[in-house]
Amino acid sequence: MSRRRVLLIVPPTGLYIREDRCQTPIEEMKTIALRPPIDLMYSAASTERAGCECRLVDYPAERKTWTDLERDIMAFHPHVLMISVTTPSLARDLVAAEVAKRIDPSILTVAKGAHFLVYDREALERYPALDCVIRGEYELTAAELGQGRPLDQIQGITYRQAGGTIVQNPPRPLIEDLDSIPFPARHLVRNELYFRPDTMEPQTTIVTNRGCPHSCIYCLAPVVSGKKNRYRSVANVLAELVECVERFGIRNFLFRSDLFTQNKKWVIELCQAIVDRRLNIEWASNSRVDTIDAELLGWMKRAGCWIIAYGVESGNQEMLDLMKKKATVEQARRAIQLTREAGIKSSVYFLMGLPWDKPETLEDNVRFAQELLPDFVEIFYTYPFPGTELYRIAVEHGLLQAGETPEEAYARPAIGGFYMSREELAKWRKKALRRIYLQPRYIWRTLASVRSPKEFVNYVKYGALTFFDLLRGGESGGKEKAELRAKATD
Repeated sequence: MSRRRVLLIVPPTGLYIREDRCQTPIEEMKTIALRPPIDLMYSAASTERAGCECRLVDYPAERKTWTDLERDIMAFHPHVLMISVTTPSLARDLVAAEVAKRIDPSILTVAKGAHFLVYDREALERYPALDCVIRGEYELTAAELGQGRPLDQIQGITYRQAGGTIVQNPPRPLIEDLDSIPFPARHLVRNELYFRPDTMEPQTTIVTNRGCPHSCIYCLAPVVSGKKNRYRSVANVLAELVECVERFGIRNFLFRSDLFTQNKKWVIELCQAIVDRRLNIEWASNSRVDTIDAELLGWMKRAGCWIIAYGVESGNQEMLDLMKKKATVEQARRAIQLTREAGIKSSVYFLMGLPWDKPETLEDNVRFAQELLPDFVEIFYTYPFPGTELYRIAVEHGLLQAGETPEEAYARPAIGGFYMSREELAKWRKKALRRIYLQPRYIWRTLASVRSPKEFVNYVKYGALTFFDLLRGGESGGKEKAELRAKATD
């Protein structure tokens, strides 16, 4: 008897980071690099361990089209098609289900994404070619779907019965033992497509922990992964790093977590293990500004950390309090200074478009970014993801209709606010980025930090595109940079 076949796809609908808590369009972002589809890679690994044959295709990263998807379905004859979706691209992503059903109506079409934690029934009602959605953590659910287990016996899904009735099964408990999950199926993807933009070296994602105890109103992390921070063991993370280095030749990593630096003891133990193993790797991580100190930064630097992303969010304390950040402007100032003193680069994220924003609060953001002078700055418009407190506030105050999911995201305002329209907000990001990135002292310090001729060339390429992009208003240029990234791997 032949094995069951599962085709896992990123549909050809644009370059996005498609992690449940992070659903960022790439093209118009200044500092965000494309990441491997790690959720699908985890799902494929668990499904292969369950005895299925899997193929995984990232169509946008490989610059493939809907025609390529049709050909792949006809050639592979999958029993299950698993589609990675984001909320902003939902309607376009689910065209993939229609394509599959047109070729073979017997294919079980499955979608995964944070969207379905709230709008599972609605999605199935609206998209008749979609058979099933996964709610919550996906590894075990994907494996059971791949095996062909009866749908009424699978936790964590909502599905359509043969007669059309939509059934919501009980939720699947969060996975407590993250070490029990097999390493992502990196053998199924083209790892060279995902790389550090400064060096063009292959880079992959290592998921170190899941969950965040905080309640920021805009963030999906506690919705998707819970409020308990679940850590993998140091030995398990180290084993995956060794596999990446020895089997795949990858030495650059993004340590993805909902809050990497919450447990100082765990982070230092991981850093010690990396140093002791002499892996000679470099990596990036995130952090809150209130979980960093000089000792921790020293260990991170020794172990190969080259950059830390901080969600500073605002230079206005009242806005930080309204978004329930539970951090202060002064903590952000100190975190960036300590990071600089440790010899680690910083990437700082700011938010615009909260309901309470006014020109004065946005001006505070720009001035604070200019004061901090981090190595990189990214400005996001907040997106009201279903399940977040921001979504509830937006609906209650008429900024958004219940069930509405705007396609505009991150680079364009999805909603207006109490004091500013979407059109007014849209002007601020362009103006802010110009004022931050075109500072002479920023340009000089960036060039002075370059470590190699190759890095210098890449900075000049990206810098030139960014420079002209900002001069002409910031509405384009992202596509050109995406093409530059793609051409580098040809």
